[in-house]
Amino acid sequence: MLQPIRSLPVADLQQWLAKHHQPNFRAAQIMDWVYEKLAVSPEEMSNLPKELRQDLARDFDFCTTVPVETKRDDDDAVKWLLKLHDGNTIESVLIRAPGRTTACISTQVGCAVRCVFCATGRQGFVRNLSPAEIIDQVVVASREHGRRVGNVVVMGMGEPLYNFDHLNLALDTLCSPAGLGLSARQVTVSTSGIPQGIRRLADQHRPWNLAVSLHAPTDELRARLIPSRHRHRLADILAACEYYRSATNRMVTLEYVLIKDINDSLEQAAKLASIAKQIQAKVNLIPCNSPDGSFAPPERGDCERFLNVLVNRRVQATIRRRKGFAIQAACGQLRQQTDSPAVKPPEP
Repeated sequence: MLQPIRSLPVADLQQWLAKHHQPNFRAAQIMDWVYEKLAVSPEEMSNLPKELRQDLARDFDFCTTVPVETKRDDDDAVKWLLKLHDGNTIESVLIRAPGRTTACISTQVGCAVRCVFCATGRQGFVRNLSPAEIIDQVVVASREHGRRVGNVVVMGMGEPLYNFDHLNLALDTLCSPAGLGLSARQVTVSTSGIPQGIRRLADQHRPWNLAVSLHAPTDELRARLIPSRHRHRLADILAACEYYRSATNRMVTLEYVLIKDINDSLEQAAKLASIAKQIQAKVNLIPCNSPDGSFAPPERGDCERFLNVLVNRRVQATIRRRKGFAIQAACGQLRQQTDSPAVKPPEP
């Protein structure tokens, strides 16, 4: 396996150049191609000598996530099936809106949490993505957009806080002036609610946005939606959210998938409003996108009535506009799609 170029420190690249009898200034040229011009092959680096480009191609991997299938929706969403070095696949999405482009990226092959309404968890957990595999999804989306995307949401496949170290390294590169140069305030990390991970993220003291997939205003109802092994008490999650806000001065978003006849009653809306006010959070309502039709979203009018309960209680709340539904790119629909079985790493 070749060294991913986007996980290579500049100092190491300079050492590599010295061994190949290349001047030090070539490092800046290469990094400009990698992060500014979004190159995925040394052959694109037209101001480098041919021999150097050949050496780079021999020693480094310039794109760890290779698109093998691309789907486009009428609403300008684009979804990729991306192949990794070991044959596993993930999905990521480019979402376009007026004045805004967002890359929705994955952090794991599969997911261990297994929320009952989510397609990703049905295949189980295979492995964590490397920092380069996380970063390169943004590169793929940016190349499609023609320039760097303005926003990144870590809401794709996997539980990001179960891959904390690699996520942290990837976000540092994405937001570094020497990397892709994204604003930290334009990055959102979404979690199913891992208190320890939320606190670790807060301790980075970076103004990343935090979104917590709550989906139920009581522990009893949440138990119907999230299996016990990776489900935490609401009290612990909310305490971690308050810690996050205190450490970062960023308002937490509570994500709430609305499922017909399960968590969409006006009584549940009132309880959700109380939770949001308790931790000074905003709420993002997401009509369910069931992968197989076993769960249904409420009617539009019922979604609006649920929203009105929150708004009338002075909670900042919105209903997420569905994007990419026709190509199975909407929230909860991403999954590994391949004819080959998942390739799990060898047992230690």
